[in-house]
Amino acid sequence: MGEENQRTFHGITSRTEVREWQQALINQVLKVLFLVALPALVFAVYYVWKDGHVWLIPFYVGGFAFFGVIRFWKQVPYALQVGAFLAIVYALAVLSLARAGLASNARIFLIALSFIATIFLGRRAAVASIIVSVVTMVAAAWIFVTGKVSIAPESQVITANATAWLSYTLTLVMAIVFFVASQSYLLPRLTKALARSRDLTRELEADRLRVEDDAERRRRHAEWLGWAAELGSVLASLRQRDDLAWRVVREIEQAFDVYQVNLFLMSRTGEALNLIATAGAQGEALVEDGYQIPVGGRLLPGRVAQIGQEQTTFLLADELPRFPLSRVEVGFPLSVRGETLGVLDIHSEASAFSEEALQLFRIVTGYVTTSLDMLQLLEESGAQTQEMHALYAQYTLTSWRSLLEAGKAQSFMAGTVPEAVLSALAAEAVAAHELRSVWLGDDQLYLLIVPLVVRDVALGYLAFTRSAKKGDWDADSRALTGAAAERLASALDNTRLLVEMRRQALYDEQLSRLGNVIWETPSSEVIMEQSVRELGRFLGASEVQLVLMPGSDEAPYGTSAPVVSRRGQGE
Repeated sequence: MGEENQRTFHGITSRTEVREWQQALINQVLKVLFLVALPALVFAVYYVWKDGHVWLIPFYVGGFAFFGVIRFWKQVPYALQVGAFLAIVYALAVLSLARAGLASNARIFLIALSFIATIFLGRRAAVASIIVSVVTMVAAAWIFVTGKVSIAPESQVITANATAWLSYTLTLVMAIVFFVASQSYLLPRLTKALARSRDLTRELEADRLRVEDDAERRRRHAEWLGWAAELGSVLASLRQRDDLAWRVVREIEQAFDVYQVNLFLMSRTGEALNLIATAGAQGEALVEDGYQIPVGGRLLPGRVAQIGQEQTTFLLADELPRFPLSRVEVGFPLSVRGETLGVLDIHSEASAFSEEALQLFRIVTGYVTTSLDMLQLLEESGAQTQEMHALYAQYTLTSWRSLLEAGKAQSFMAGTVPEAVLSALAAEAVAAHELRSVWLGDDQLYLLIVPLVVRDVALGYLAFTRSAKKGDWDADSRALTGAAAERLASALDNTRLLVEMRRQALYDEQLSRLGNVIWETPSSEVIMEQSVRELGRFLGASEVQLVLMPGSDEAPYGTSAPVVSRRGQGE
């Protein structure tokens, strides 16, 4: 049934196109014939006037006028145009017969009559034209043979011959049948060829449009990929989370012309999503208001953060009061190593996002996730580095303090500057880790404080004085003094490390000796005696006691009576 309907549709379409072609053809033929008919009318009028058939002039003029009306009247139906054309051709054939009989060009007009009828009206009209032509020839033969109409003597001889009319008519019929048969055979095939040509044209046009659409889609997709790659490199260069978030939402909003773009980050508690950047119809008001969405709630970003998967929802009008024009919403989780950092939320006024746009959103989501993870790692690394620097500074200061307290390092001070003034100025220079140069008016001296800093730890300072005659230190002197202070600080710290290494080596040596004594003695009594003796000697203790007090359920550890005790004298 479907194929039959399709064939019927194609048949109707073919007939419609054939009729359009016939309409265009008849208009062109009438246009050309009108241009030819004007000089032909002048020639025909002159010829019939000279030939003495003046009565034909009104027929010629009337036919030309009627032909002009058919040509220029645009509202004339197709059937009337063709009918008028056939009537004019038939009238010319009849007038030609009436004027010259068998010596006229009537057969040319009659053949043209059948030819025109076949092309413009079809097979039935062609058969009717053959019948009309035969009837016309029979009627003309009867009129001329019976002598009812007489013409010029030179044409009357052959025109009055019945045999000549019979031969003329048969020849005419054969010629007409040949033309009609040829056209009847060719026209259906031409119609099929026209329909096939039309189908091919439509297919080619559809292919062309499809190729253009595909090329445009590929070009747009290539531009989007280039935009995404450029955005990824820009995001990788940013070192501030807020700059990254605002750059992402604005780039997406401009590139895809979406309704709203929101970037949420997970709160510290993991129970809510905080909006940190937005672009679109709502502007920045949502961020200023501290817009927040609970994780796992009914809103799409909350569900995306809960399940950690991409989600799309289609919205009704005014379903989301904050985004009344949104018709489709898609959320992408910013997940890394099983942890959801946030959600990229995109709204559109269109009915749906294209697959190319969704693919680009996923790529951008990957870039954003990677950049946020990198920034988080950098923050953690920076915090750890600062903590390590603080611990190292504390360790260094503690180590120097122990060395100073042990009397193995000391400050060297010699000068006329009051200690209170020097200490106050030195505190400023050491805190800022910068050189300080001041004029001491009371002492008429220039004072230069150079802090000793190594690995961001201030070990102390150098103080230089110069008389007023020599003036303040110039830039070269300051640079030389700073470089010398750096080397001095480094040398002092290396000395501290060397002292600590020697002390650690001594500790290791003593512990090794103690271990050897313990492992070389099989008796626990001897082990305890040797241990207290060596530890006392190593630590410089005057007396060492070793007490074993194993605990029990009745007497907790440290409260039961000693099982064994050893006392030794240190050296």
